[in-house]
Amino acid sequence: MSNNEREEINSKLNIIDIVSTHLTLKRAGARYVGLCPFHNEKTPSFTVTPEKNLFYCYGCHKGGTIFDFVMEMENMDFPQALKFLADKAGVELGGRHKEDSGDRKIRDALKELYRRVSGSFQYILINKPEAETARDYLVKRGLTLELIEEFQIGWAPDDRNWLLKFLKSKGYSNEFLTESGLFSQRGLSYPLFSGRVMFPIMNNNGEVIAFSGRTLKDFGPKYINSPETILFLKKNNLYGLNNSIKKIRETGYFILCEGQMDVIAYHQAGITNAVAPLGTAFTSGQVRILKRYADKAVISFDGDQPGQNAARKAVMLFEQHEITSKIVKLPAEEDPSDILVNKGEKALHKVLKSTINSFDYILENAINLSDISTPEGKEEILRSMNDYLGSLTSEVRRNSCMNEIAERLGVKFNSVERDFMRGGRQPEKEKPGENKIQKKKDVSVELFLMIAVVVNRNSYEFVRGRISIDDLKDARAREIYIALEESFRNEETYLDSVLSRIEDQQLVSLIAEKVTSDEFSINSDELIKDTVKKIKKSSLLKKREEIVKKLKNISKDSVEDVNEIDLLSEKIFLDQEIEKLRLGI
Repeated sequence: MSNNEREEINSKLNIIDIVSTHLTLKRAGARYVGLCPFHNEKTPSFTVTPEKNLFYCYGCHKGGTIFDFVMEMENMDFPQALKFLADKAGVELGGRHKEDSGDRKIRDALKELYRRVSGSFQYILINKPEAETARDYLVKRGLTLELIEEFQIGWAPDDRNWLLKFLKSKGYSNEFLTESGLFSQRGLSYPLFSGRVMFPIMNNNGEVIAFSGRTLKDFGPKYINSPETILFLKKNNLYGLNNSIKKIRETGYFILCEGQMDVIAYHQAGITNAVAPLGTAFTSGQVRILKRYADKAVISFDGDQPGQNAARKAVMLFEQHEITSKIVKLPAEEDPSDILVNKGEKALHKVLKSTINSFDYILENAINLSDISTPEGKEEILRSMNDYLGSLTSEVRRNSCMNEIAERLGVKFNSVERDFMRGGRQPEKEKPGENKIQKKKDVSVELFLMIAVVVNRNSYEFVRGRISIDDLKDARAREIYIALEESFRNEETYLDSVLSRIEDQQLVSLIAEKVTSDEFSINSDELIKDTVKKIKKSSLLKKREEIVKKLKNISKDSVEDVNEIDLLSEKIFLDQEIEKLRLGI
């Protein structure tokens, strides 16, 4: 992408105008504040700095540029956000962003294909006599026409030749259809979906990217999902998310169900923050997607043993990502869809209110599967709780849970703690790259300087003339230095030109926080000069120390003394530079 295009968009758009379409902002000095759209809060902590076209929330620590805000708020990827803002700014994007990417062409072609197929499936379901059995099934499951249209539910005809004939009539080639994910690997004579109720799977923008088909017959797999394609990765998508994002943000929590019909049942009952994984195990990728919108979960899985096992795994994933969860206790033989059909919407609302703390749920299940009256049974219960205890990121919570386990089992706390440690379940440590933003706030002197320079861009020419990237040891400071250097060489002045080159989103949020504060607004020139001097001196002293070590290691019996002379010359030079810094020359 041309950075000139990005700079032009920044020059023509004010972030206040974009943000104000989503929330009410009030002026507070040079900045604006409002209630954060990304998490529930009663006191405004969301700050916008129009001078920098930057936002930051002191509550949830999200921050970034006008592009970041649109991507997060409108559920867009970067190319979509770029086009969205370019259209608003009246900026014409260059050819590279129009269509020179092969992958982009394939994605767009697949989206158009799925849009057509989904529309045709739905038309058949609503209008064709051959879909009467499917219509009767959906009506019996409590679905209205409005809900069918909202979720774009359809019917794939029993005729196995229909889909190929239909798509060929629209001009699609055999080669493209072979890779479309709509046909078996055995060939185009074998469509994946026939004689099935079709549930389109959509991305956050409501675009169909795959299908899930349910048979109404008593044989064959109950559900078939599309294979993974360039558009669709099961582990990174959730059924119903695009229909639920607004309500999830409003309520601050989401409901995790087992399947499509459960999601639709909740929506039919007016509970519109329900989602489901796509016929596979719930994944960390899906948890991270959900955490963008809420940090509280209600798990609504079947009450049978497989459902309990799945709920347990989901709870531990949520704990690892610091999402608080509760469990809906469903009867063993009923799912949300059954409750809606058999008992009505009020019963489903009542069930949703009868949640249980996740820890209590897992402990109760462990006790029910073992004999708590025997030492062996107590040992089994504790062993089964170890994974859960290990998933907790809070030591306070872990100790509290251990206390409760000790009380329920009638043993001492120390015994529970020792058994947990002996089981190799040390408290989980955060993995590299997964540090919380609070830990990212541990700012080194080098990082402090580079953020100060980002805030005061005019000072960069002074800084680059006195320290190089080799003087910086902090990886985050080096990343900012590189971004500043590239912007400087391209004569780009907007803050966005620097932030767009930084891949670490938590670092972007940290910079956004510092920019929106007054930390670098007072005596910034003196602050930067003093910090440059400190870093340069530290770097020179370290180099001098290395030279001295090398000189000590040179053999006194060595005939060759050229290396020693070079080292001594370098030491004298470093001594002179350090003295200049001391004298302020």
